[in-house]
Amino acid sequence: MKINKVFLAILLLSASFLNAQEKALPESKTSKHNFALNIGYSYRLSSKPNELFVNQNQFTDHYKSLRHGLNLNFAYDYMIKPNIGIGFVASAFNSAQTTYSPQDTMDLKDDEYMFYAGPSVKYILPQFNEKYNWYVRATIGYLSFRNSSQVAIVNQMGKKTPVSMTYKGSTLGYGLDLGLDYTINSFLSVGCNVGFFGGKISNIKIGEDEFKLNQKENLNCLDFTIGVRIKL
Repeated sequence: MKINKVFLAILLLSASFLNAQEKALPESKTSKHNFALNIGYSYRLSSKPNELFVNQNQFTDHYKSLRHGLNLNFAYDYMIKPNIGIGFVASAFNSAQTTYSPQDTMDLKDDEYMFYAGPSVKYILPQFNEKYNWYVRATIGYLSFRNSSQVAIVNQMGKKTPVSMTYKGSTLGYGLDLGLDYTINSFLSVGCNVGFFGGKISNIKIGEDEFKLNQKENLNCLDFTIGVRIKL
């Protein structure tokens, strides 16, 4: 996976999950600014690729491998009340797969990347322990998708040759997740999250050409992450 470049962009552009305590502290003593960085595993819920992704339609195992990927999100919440926060979320998904094609006698590749950014609302649920806090968060915003692919194309000589193609698309994205934090001190917490994230792309661009898909590209996925939270 080409994770390094993907996540460098996320760290510069993003903001993400944080949890706050439900304990009824005076508002002046409640940490207003909350930041979090999470990393983990994502599983795409799509059942089949769109018709333009040649490699994924040709090789089932190739497509199945691409449904598993690495997720990173980083964000900010401003607590307007001890149990309610507003902010924004940014996250990225990356998955890559290379498959050798005997009939084409070459490697076929797909490197998929999703980036999401949007406002969010978080609700802190009632505490069950002074060290633990759990919450739900909802978000809706902009979702972009890119697939850098190497496919086999027949050239003018009638021979198959590898050609790089980049597919791009964007749509409205949305998400809902449940998180649990363990408080280390008033400044630092660690936690875990499980969430659903969704969106479907109807049109994809290849260079300057845009194509309407018969089979929409389903970007729905489940995310399982762990991370660190900072409260100021």
